[in-house]
Amino acid sequence: MKKDDIQTWLLIIFLIVLVLGLYKVYAIFNTPITGPDTKTQHKQLQNIIEDFLIKLDRTDLNSQELFELLIQNDDLKDETYKNFNLNRLNQVLQQLFFIHGVDSLPDLIIKVQNEA
Repeated sequence: MKKDDIQTWLLIIFLIVLVLGLYKVYAIFNTPITGPDTKTQHKQLQNIIEDFLIKLDRTDLNSQELFELLIQNDDLKDETYKNFNLNRLNQVLQQLFFIHGVDSLPDLIIKVQNEA
């Protein structure tokens, strides 16, 4: 084989590998993931937390105590909520504060229970 033949074959192999690599990257980014999307999961978490707050008999909780009570809840033991943590709870609580027009967790608990 001549030097030009080797370069030609290497260029052809490179182009084939490049096309396969680009297809693989395209396939990775365009395949939908299984399970609910983030917005749906966020709405489900809001509903679970609101339902939990309606049944709650204490109003003097902070977010850490609420989190410890929530993780014992059977609704959050599902594989869908395996990444539920205190930060996620605080995000959902902030959104619930805005929705219900309150500034603290005790006020939220009272407002949700009164609306139920």
